[in-house]
Order: sequence, then structure tokens, then C-alpha cells
Amino acid sequence: MQPTARVRPTVSRTQRTSRLTVVSAVAAVVLFASAAMPAHASANTAMATSTIAPTVRTQDYAVTQAVASASTSRDGFTVNEAKQVVVAAPKGTGALTAGAVNSGAEVTDGGAVRSPFPGPVRMSSGFGWRSAPCAACSSLHQGLDFNPGMGAPIGAVAAGTVRVSGTYFSYGQTVIVDHVVDGRKVSTLYGHMIPGSSPLRVGDQVDAGQFLGSVGSSGVSTGAHLHLEVLMDGTLPVDPRAWIESHTGRAL
Repeated sequence: MQPTARVRPTVSRTQRTSRLTVVSAVAAVVLFASAAMPAHASANTAMATSTIAPTVRTQDYAVTQAVASASTSRDGFTVNEAKQVVVAAPKGTGALTAGAVNSGAEVTDGGAVRSPFPGPVRMSSGFGWRSAPCAACSSLHQGLDFNPGMGAPIGAVAAGTVRVSGTYFSYGQTVIVDHVVDGRKVSTLYGHMIPGSSPLRVGDQVDAGQFLGSVGSSGVSTGAHLHLEVLMDGTLPVDPRAWIESHTGRAL
């Protein structure tokens, strides 16, 4: 009796092709997923880095040569380096310096009482009531205005002691000197000078005619001029022109 031979099942070509297709599809999905994941993680990493530490553009500032070399001006004049001139000092005060003195220690010469300028000088507003020349100007003018020009040196009317030297209310740069004339206290006020033009300090002793500062237009002013006041007993204003002429014996 012959042994019965096992018959192996026959797999059709169609079934074999279907299996290969399924296996290939699964492998493709696995390969796609493994290839896509690193790229996605890299993109997230780059995004996180950009969010945590963004690049900040700083701002640069530059000063141009024109700005660096621009001149400073105030009250119609330019501030420049003044030429240094030595002025004779009152006793015990040491040497003084000023940029606007043209001739030695004395601006004027003469007796114990003098005009603040050598020779005749044009005068504008006199002492007393007037039409106010500006909105902030006073109608009652308590002084006398001299117009010798911007920068003209101003001399002390008489010898005395400096009580004020600096900015003084609407007078701008001012010097006030206390004197004793004919046994009575008299003060003279010199207003609207160029800031920084006076070498004097409070307490300095000055001689008649000595340089006090330069004519300017500081404070409430409509132009370069010297505003001079004469104050009896240091407070009572009188006509400077009449007072000076009565002591010098000649017209201003």
C-alpha cells in the first residue's frame, strides 16, 4: 500500500500579490513617520529658540560735527572765549580780570563823582513817568538809560563797596555799589550788563571810575543799554542825571 502523499495548498498569484502590497504599504507608513518626526522636532526647536531669545536691534546715536561745533548764544550775543585783561585791584582784593576793559583800571577819570562813561553818550529813557517800551517794562522809570553800544565798559560813579554782583530781578546782570557822598549813604545800580562781564564779588572795594562790567541787554530789556539808578540812603531813587551833574559841575 502506497503512502498517501500530502498535498500542499496552492497559493494563487493574486493572493501573493495582495500580501506584498499590504506589507509594502505598512513599511512606507513607518518610514514616512520616522522621517517626518525629526524634521517636526527641529522646526519646534527653532521656533522655541526664536521665542525665548529674539534678536533685538539696538539703536545707535551719532553727534554730527555741525552740532558738536555749534556756538552758544544768549540775549543777542554769542558766547566766545574772552581775551583776558588784568585790571588794577582794590586794596586787599587781588588782581581782577575782565574781557571788555580797553584802558587800564579806570574807565573814566575826574573827581570823586563821575559819569559811568568817558565823554558824551546818547541817553534814551530818562527818570520819571514814560510810555512803557515793552509789556514787562515799567511806566515809572526810576533810572537813566545810556546807549553807548553793546560791550562798552562801565565805570563806577564813585568809590564804594559792592553790595550786589550777579543776576538781580528784572535788571538781569547787575552791580550795586554803596557809597558815602557828602556824609550820606548813596547807592548806585548798574543793570542789564552782559552776564559774566563783571569781575566783582560782594564785599569788593572799588574806586571811582573803576571797571564794573560791560553794557548788555540781560533781564527785561529792549536792547543793549546801561540802566543806572541813584538811591539815596540805599533805597530812595532820585534822578541820576541831576545828581551826577550837581556833583561834577558839568552836563552829561
